[in-house]
Amino acid sequence: MVAEQGTVLADSFIMMVDDEPIMLDLIQVFLEDAGCEHFMGLSESTQAVEQVTNNQPDVLLLDLVMPEVNGFEVLRSLRNQPETKHLPIVVLTSSSDGPTKLEALELGATDFLAKPVDPSELVLRVRNILTVKAYQDQLAYYDALTGLPNRILCRDRLSAALSAPCADDSRSAILVLRLSGFKRISDSYGSRIGDALLKAASKRLMNTLMSIDLLSTENVADVQRLVARIGAEELAVLVHDVGTPENASFIAEQLVNAFERAFQIDTFELFMNISMGISLAKDDGDDADTLLKNASYAADFLAEEGVSHINFYSVEANEDLKERVDLQQDLRKALQTNEEFFLLYQPQVDAQTGVVKGGEALVRWRHPVNGIVPPFLFIPVAEQYGLMVALGEWIFRRACTQAAQWQQEGMKDVSISINVSGKQFSAPNFVDFVAQCLAETQVDPSGIIIELTESLAMDDAAATINLLHELKSLGLQISVDDFGTGYSSLSYLKNFPLDELKIDKAFVDGLPNDKGDQAITSAIITMAKKLSFKVVAEGVEHKEQADYLAQADCDLIQGYYFSKPILPEEFMSFYREHS
Repeated sequence: MVAEQGTVLADSFIMMVDDEPIMLDLIQVFLEDAGCEHFMGLSESTQAVEQVTNNQPDVLLLDLVMPEVNGFEVLRSLRNQPETKHLPIVVLTSSSDGPTKLEALELGATDFLAKPVDPSELVLRVRNILTVKAYQDQLAYYDALTGLPNRILCRDRLSAALSAPCADDSRSAILVLRLSGFKRISDSYGSRIGDALLKAASKRLMNTLMSIDLLSTENVADVQRLVARIGAEELAVLVHDVGTPENASFIAEQLVNAFERAFQIDTFELFMNISMGISLAKDDGDDADTLLKNASYAADFLAEEGVSHINFYSVEANEDLKERVDLQQDLRKALQTNEEFFLLYQPQVDAQTGVVKGGEALVRWRHPVNGIVPPFLFIPVAEQYGLMVALGEWIFRRACTQAAQWQQEGMKDVSISINVSGKQFSAPNFVDFVAQCLAETQVDPSGIIIELTESLAMDDAAATINLLHELKSLGLQISVDDFGTGYSSLSYLKNFPLDELKIDKAFVDGLPNDKGDQAITSAIITMAKKLSFKVVAEGVEHKEQADYLAQADCDLIQGYYFSKPILPEEFMSFYREHS
């Protein structure tokens, strides 16, 4: 939309080249009093062409009489290069003779201002020029129907993203949405309905982008800069620093899902399939034209199938995407029945006596076709696709049921640790769910330990402390897992209502010889004892590690040296052998 008169100065960048610093200061004061917020003055005319080209102002105020390089030479150079060929340039001159004005006009001056400059005249001229420029930009760079950037502006922004300095592992992605069936709908229902549908599709696209976790910090203006209409049936999304192909496909999948819902246009309920093509900077091209072409090609490849889907230009990325989408779909089906999941329990033994004192519940998935799927494959998929809360609730309920059974069978001195994910912990009904589980299973809550990671605990310390107090009021114990890998400071955790710390495997691996691991584990154990926290060391795989931890006064030890994660019946046998 064309900028309003009241905001055109505030939103614009004005640059001035004049060899007199006092004139630069005076003009800046005049413009700032009128609302200008972005002004840059330059007194070295030898740098003018380079600085104007690099900074790309909306308007340039240019003095004519300057030493070394005069205003005529600057004007000539700027008009001879494509980046500044159409830049509005207002010439400042103390000479009002015909030849001077004629020469400036012939070189491409937009307007003249006489020195000494009248403030009101200055503001009026600049504001008028900016208003005209905004209107011209709207026509040149924005789609008239949707108000979105067009292909030209999309290409410019992608080019700028590719040329900007960035880390070696960062990259941009371009997602092209082919609106399959749009032309057929427009032909069948008329152009008015077709135009309304396209506007609705653009709005839904931006709303969905704002709701995606990876982009949720963007405001409306930011998101609009990411979206463009690049063809009659094509929309594009530019994602800066997308990171991995998985992140790009995650965003694409959310958009595809959003378009599964019907559009209500007047009295018509209309559906549109979308085919989504993705190209990644560095992998699929180094310039904007190539990336746009490749993303469009990938979308075209799917459009003929007539179903909503996603396609990477890269064959390798497509294979990874297909595997992950298949896994996500199978995971959703499995969560509907919960018949394919099961829990293993890894024993935790007293470091001094070897007696079993606890066990950690660990989920496994027995896929009907692929067999046992490792947690490192399906847990990230569950996290990414919003399935972790449902899976976490199943784990918690099943572990409580098992713990209640063991308590009835005489294993009242064994506590069961249950991992809680960030999504589950932050769910608004988490405490109510826990209370309901405890009531349903009739488990003694003192035998249940909720484990959360150190980084999760510190994410919002004040809120976490309140939530942990609510959980403690139910009779549960609280443990911080992977301690030492996040904030690594007990001073932060002293205010948390904790019962236990788990030393991360990374600090156990080097024991007993690595001096650094010795110092860290000994410090954690000593400080935890002073705060009355129980200490569990995980990842213990050798006798020498177990002996060192026992001598260091660690309470419990967990790891393959004693037992791998085992089935409930095997855990009970292990308990009887080590009690």
